[in-house]
Amino acid sequence: MVAIRSRVVYAGQSMAAMPARMVYGNDAWASNNRGQQRTLRDLRSQRPAPVDVETQRLADQIDTLGYALLDAPADPSALRAVQAGYDNVIDDPAATVDMGRRIRHVVRYVKDPLRHVPEMRELLTPGALGVLDAFYAGAWQIQHVRMWRIGHIPLDEQRYHHYGNQWHCDQHPTTTLKLFVQISDGVTPENGAFRFHDVPNTRRIMRTGFIDNGHAVGPARRLMDDPRSAHYFDVPAGHSAFCNTTRCLHRAGIPPEGTTRGMVQFTFVPTTTGLRGADPFANVPLDPNVAEGKFA
Repeated sequence: MVAIRSRVVYAGQSMAAMPARMVYGNDAWASNNRGQQRTLRDLRSQRPAPVDVETQRLADQIDTLGYALLDAPADPSALRAVQAGYDNVIDDPAATVDMGRRIRHVVRYVKDPLRHVPEMRELLTPGALGVLDAFYAGAWQIQHVRMWRIGHIPLDEQRYHHYGNQWHCDQHPTTTLKLFVQISDGVTPENGAFRFHDVPNTRRIMRTGFIDNGHAVGPARRLMDDPRSAHYFDVPAGHSAFCNTTRCLHRAGIPPEGTTRGMVQFTFVPTTTGLRGADPFANVPLDPNVAEGKFA
């Protein structure tokens, strides 16, 4: 009965979202699409930020494709410190919370990652700062910081939503960017790499049969599940990538049985209060969505 009710709810949500998908090519509804690009244009016209050609190319790629992989990794000593901090905190029940929707322990978040692993700040590299300044014309802030671990989902549970393991678009304003930083070694498409579709492919999928989380029919199903059309975040530990998870269909890969994968994520939004400060981590609030009773 629960499964039937869920399918009915999903079908209703899908029908309600269909007009926005046809217009915008994502699931963020009109309020999170309309005017967002105008906000960026206004920022960029008011505060032109001189940047080098490669940095501007990456910012432009985020505009058109929804993602950009950064070539320069974090400092190795900073990465080792973050990995050690992650290992120390991730099994501490006082510092973490399990947030799986059906099996709580398959995903675990650190409740105050900047306090427990202050070295995370070093993962926001000069290269990443440059791309952010180019994209937002210097007027941006960190909305929140996350550190989490995902584990294996049994085969008979993989058709359910546990921690973003099914294809979906987030419902943030389309000016929201996320920087994903790989902190686990040896991540591959086969052992749980994060994967996503770029903006053009996402639009095609959304407009040709996408229904809801992980469900699609017709051309959308074939394109969504075609590994040749997806991008995989299978870079070495310490490397990072920007992804606009509102405009890019994406999902978490599922680690093999007996293994886990860690990740660090920074979320950025534009601000109209002026240029970013010298310390972008000043006054970063705790993430209210990482708490007991919440779900990933």
